[in-house]
Amino acid sequence: METLLTVFFGSVGLIALIVSNAYFWEWYYAASTGQDETVFVTTQDGRRLALHHYKAGGNGHGAPVILCHGVSSNRYCFDLPLAPSLARFLAEAGRDVWVAELRGSGMSERPRLFISDVPYTWDFDDHLTGDVPAIIGGVLNRTGATEVHWVGHSMGGMLILAHLAGDHNPPVASAVTVGSPADFSQPRNRCVSLLMKLRPILGLTEISLPHLAIKLAIPFCHRATFYLLTPFHPTNMSCSVARRMLTLISEPVTSSKVWLQLGDFAERGVFGPDGGPSYLDGLAASKTPLFFIGGTMDQMAPPGTIRGACAANGETGERKCLILGKGSGAVEDYGHVDLLLGVRSPEEVFSPILEWLRDHDDLPEDPASRLMAEKARSEARARVS
Repeated sequence: METLLTVFFGSVGLIALIVSNAYFWEWYYAASTGQDETVFVTTQDGRRLALHHYKAGGNGHGAPVILCHGVSSNRYCFDLPLAPSLARFLAEAGRDVWVAELRGSGMSERPRLFISDVPYTWDFDDHLTGDVPAIIGGVLNRTGATEVHWVGHSMGGMLILAHLAGDHNPPVASAVTVGSPADFSQPRNRCVSLLMKLRPILGLTEISLPHLAIKLAIPFCHRATFYLLTPFHPTNMSCSVARRMLTLISEPVTSSKVWLQLGDFAERGVFGPDGGPSYLDGLAASKTPLFFIGGTMDQMAPPGTIRGACAANGETGERKCLILGKGSGAVEDYGHVDLLLGVRSPEEVFSPILEWLRDHDDLPEDPASRLMAEKARSEARARVS
């Protein structure tokens, strides 16, 4: 009995340490993002999602741009204080920017640590069928636009690819994926192998304990990065930015079900539900232009998982692939999160995205083709409203 009590109170003490450490660092690095306003939309299944609006500077032009984060992340990956900001970069360049937060993240409806009216579990399909249509429809309704651009980091890019695979006539002018794995047939790397080993731990609770535990490494994260699922390439991000990143971007409470799904994709080598077809079946027929961006040192989305998806889905619409690293002319190799928060991200990542958006705004010049395109996009807009 004494041993059991020791184990019990030791476990409680450890959990208390992890939780208090996580919230201490959130308090210590607390800072606001720079949006002009925040509005909310509701999904068909009743979840309330936050949309953070960055108004276009100067003479705004082009379709609105939606920025969507990845798993267990939030708006800060696009606008981390005292770090490169894709949201502010695009807004200052005249783009109307909307940073979306998926269910369970940031200012969207999310569960609390111990007692909550909001469910603790949701999965990729909830994001795909509930969040994505609500986000696109919400931006279209508030701007009056007929189409949007979508820029997704990590799972945010996976979501738009799956959405486009299921809707070949969406109100999406183009899509950009940044560090988004899509071809899971590639051999496992060290990071994926570690995720597979963590699956039993993830299955113990509906709350993702690793994301709470990762806060313990904040003071020495630059030295421990290779043991933290390698979220960034150390030479490409300053220590202070890395600490704020782990503090503010990594959600302390998230659904372990999504992580288990990602592990299942890796185990089966198929980006799709167990026993079902790939989410990307049908993407080859999509005419929406796609721009795939990755990093040479990205352990979460290795170059092969991006090149494979790009090559396999280029039958109709335009496809472009850019893997950033010294071998491709970049000053530094890129990991996963430093694609957005790296020292040279504005020049080497943000500028190519801005150029891509500008190149994919215009409707066809022929009046008849323009009318048909506008009609198709209006019908697609009605489907997601």
